[in-house]
Amino acid sequence: MISFVSTYPPMICGIATYTKYLMSHLPKSHYRVVSFRLDDCFLKLEDQYPPPDEQVDYCLSYPPSSLGANLKGNLIWFQHSFGIWGEISDQFLALIEEAKRKKKRVGVSFHTIHFQAEETSSGMSKKEFVILSKTLPLVDFLTVFTDGAYRAVINAFPEYKERVIVLRHGVHLYPKVDRYDARKRFFSFLINQEQISPSQKKELSKLEDYLYSEHTILLGTYGFITPGKEPLQLYELGDLVQEKLPQYKVIKIFAGIIQSEREKDINDHYTLLEKLKSIHHGKGNFFFEVYIPEAFYHLAFNALDFSPFWSRDLTQSGRMAHAQGTGTCVVGSHWEGIGETLKQSGLPVAKTLEELAERIVELVLEPGHRKEILARSWQYALRYSFANQAKKHLLIENSLREGSEMPLVDRMSL
Repeated sequence: MISFVSTYPPMICGIATYTKYLMSHLPKSHYRVVSFRLDDCFLKLEDQYPPPDEQVDYCLSYPPSSLGANLKGNLIWFQHSFGIWGEISDQFLALIEEAKRKKKRVGVSFHTIHFQAEETSSGMSKKEFVILSKTLPLVDFLTVFTDGAYRAVINAFPEYKERVIVLRHGVHLYPKVDRYDARKRFFSFLINQEQISPSQKKELSKLEDYLYSEHTILLGTYGFITPGKEPLQLYELGDLVQEKLPQYKVIKIFAGIIQSEREKDINDHYTLLEKLKSIHHGKGNFFFEVYIPEAFYHLAFNALDFSPFWSRDLTQSGRMAHAQGTGTCVVGSHWEGIGETLKQSGLPVAKTLEELAERIVELVLEPGHRKEILARSWQYALRYSFANQAKKHLLIENSLREGSEMPLVDRMSL
């Protein structure tokens, strides 16, 4: 049995959702989740989720001082490695040491490892280098999402090469929905949200004339409002596409909220929020300060013609995995884990917004080529579905238990 240490729904967190999808494909006899108490300071939208899972122990204090006395199984697998522990990595390391004292095997999934940063020669950030230097000697293995992150880690710490595994981000396969139906249902959802002002609801109603035209292009994405994800680039990209396709109407849409008041540099988040509000004008630029619940994710992304992901700060994007799992056309930057995933999926990737706009224009004017790209993207989604990634977690556990070599799993290059 594996005990995963992670946030978990009803907590609203990307890794909580990631862990939930992973657990949904594991036999209940093979896992437990050790998570944080629900009355601690995490963002929760209880009405958006079913009751807490019986496989989850909501027992950790915040900040955590101990894993508690009820750890089950032979393997403790940490899903969080950075932000959840605050700025003090000593708390994280103390939990690993506690698990080792209890004679447990220990693994850590590093969801964010840079490999194109300029802070260190390996491409990692300084913070990542420091915490890895302390973590690697303690654990039996650690996983990263990309080949680029793998190379960065083993270049910096070649003596621990055998402990590093590439285990790619899982893709949740959503039901495919016709774009007409998706737009109708998603915009109906938006119009019925209390957080959206009457004036914005009127704008959405007026937009309906354009939504179903073959000469309308809808670009968008959704998620938490954070400077690192650079959502303003969406509007700049849309303007470039509009210039190149004057015979089309390009509509840009972003919807999201600030995740928590505990966010680092929270003033920067509110500055970005005000910029998003100011860029909304209800004609071609739309911003809605609203949380998109899981039940509407597939509609939100299927409503889009293209979902751009553009940021130099993102190592990998759970939001992009969500989008890819709906079957929409994801496009984005060549940078870091987003770029690696796009390339492996056969999806459009670019080094500049101008170049990305050109790629989108090509796909608009060549629908047959776009269809081929979407088929390759779906093959990637099937290959790395959470169902398949869950099996690989069990494979790693089995290798540890039998004392055999760690499996190659998802690494495609050195």
